[in-house]
Amino acid sequence: MTREDFRHEGTRALRERALELPRVAEGDSCVKRAFKARTKGFLYLGETDGTYNVMLKVGDSLDAVRTFCADRPEDRSVGSTNWVTLHFGSDEAPPPVLSDWIEESYRLLAPKKLVAELEAGDGG
Repeated sequence: MTREDFRHEGTRALRERALELPRVAEGDSCVKRAFKARTKGFLYLGETDGTYNVMLKVGDSLDAVRTFCADRPEDRSVGSTNWVTLHFGSDEAPPPVLSDWIEESYRLLAPKKLVAELEAGDGG
């Protein structure tokens, strides 16, 4: 799949961020695009005509994510295992902090060897 497969600029930007991380593969998962470090999915992106959505896992940023989600609980939520679901309008730019949360999700779920590559400056 290519950058052009996403209709919304926000989704394209998030895709590019995910692919900057070491050894990330892009594939499909049901109706979402999955980004995996080896076999470990760390980011899922989906689109409809008027929205795009993001699913990722957080750890240390949990309190900040909860605060972010509290502004629009109908569009944003944190699950019991710290998986976060965010919905944005097609004209909304992703908040800059989302780039950090994508990396955090990668660090939590990717194999340790790949995280070590990230820390060594081989990606990210």
